[in-house]
Amino acid sequence: MDKEKLLSYYRKMTLLRKADEHCLELKMKDLVMDGFHPYRGEEACAVGVSESLRKDDVVISNHRPQGHSLAKGSPPEKILAEMLGRRGGVSDGIGGPMQWIDTENNFYCGSIVGSGISIATGVAMAMKREGKGRVCVCYFGDGASNTGSFHEGLNLAAIWELPVVYILENNQYAEAMPVGEFVSCQPISKRGAAYGLEGITIDGNDVELVADTVAKAVEKARTGVGPFLIECVTCRTRGHYGGDPEHTYRTREEVAEWEEKCPILRLKGKLLSLGVDPQELSAVEDEVEAEVEQAEAWAPAQPYPTVEQATSHVMLPLDE
Repeated sequence: MDKEKLLSYYRKMTLLRKADEHCLELKMKDLVMDGFHPYRGEEACAVGVSESLRKDDVVISNHRPQGHSLAKGSPPEKILAEMLGRRGGVSDGIGGPMQWIDTENNFYCGSIVGSGISIATGVAMAMKREGKGRVCVCYFGDGASNTGSFHEGLNLAAIWELPVVYILENNQYAEAMPVGEFVSCQPISKRGAAYGLEGITIDGNDVELVADTVAKAVEKARTGVGPFLIECVTCRTRGHYGGDPEHTYRTREEVAEWEEKCPILRLKGKLLSLGVDPQELSAVEDEVEAEVEQAEAWAPAQPYPTVEQATSHVMLPLDE
């Protein structure tokens, strides 16, 4: 892969990391209007997955949508504004964390664990009937693979050969429970075989590998060969939520080991080995930091939604 492409990945992953850190700071100041789930450590998944997606492709997300949404094209200022429940956000502040939609970039998320799998299956069914070669990508975590939606969704998608790629971000924990304590088979992607679809497990911290694997699946899905289940093995190196007492269920040494596998540090090392000037990477980091700081300054200055605006999307019965 050429250096320019790798530099593009580096910028996007750095944007996800810095936006995530700023969101966490806002949460700890009690400015985020609801729960916040850090995405730190998983950036290679979202950036690699989004590389092969068209703007008219649909992404369904669940927890940690800020990384998925940024990678799909949502502007950082609109994501921060949505986190704060302010107008100008991707859903004008009405959705908030884990509840927003970005119709311009065909991005949707919801907070019920595993619910996106059923929704993505339905979206993919509509896409197949539409016949325009669109693909639906659905993100979910290891814990969601134990929900009924996972089994029902994959089964129907396989029966109907739907253009959907399920991205299982195995970040080692379902809230506070290690994955090995609640999933009987490893890797989790083996579950796909039970429903007749291909299951693939990859290193989710290798952005090149993620991009290449997903690109092949997406290309096949566009032509009617699918669906696919891709398990990206990674780790969230922050707690499940802002303020999570994570060291009650995992050690600092475990987190430190995963920090050494950081996808951004890995990519940075490769770029340096290819002869990229360290100052060029520092300039990218500074540029992204300035972009996020500008977004953070803009978002809190936006007004809150009005009651009229909040109820404008509610269906009312016709007057008799």
